[in-house]
Amino acid sequence: MRTVVMALTIALVVPELAGTQTYVYKYEALLFSGLHQEGLARAGIKINSKVSISAVIENTFLLKLLNPQLFEYSGIWPADAFVATKLTSEVAAQLQIPIKFEYTNGLHHEADSNWCYDY
Repeated sequence: MRTVVMALTIALVVPELAGTQTYVYKYEALLFSGLHQEGLARAGIKINSKVSISAVIENTFLLKLLNPQLFEYSGIWPADAFVATKLTSEVAAQLQIPIKFEYTNGLHHEADSNWCYDY
């Protein structure tokens, strides 16, 4: 889950991050399973959060989710609505762990695996 959040959020980052600023973004993600046709049943979740990106040292940043909210979906798309779900302590604890990453002029560190690239 943290990997998905990091990969999706990196795509939102401006090409050059100033080490003296904290960047805050509104983040929303939809994750579905099922066929992508109207009128068929699907299941999924929606994540709403603010994302804070701040510098630790030069070219090293921390990404944190602020006030994450999860919504569940199970039904016929798009007729049914998302239902708010209470975060379990395990999920809430995982979402509160900051992610440390290196970022230089819009490029990721060479040692980063392929999952963090924006294709």
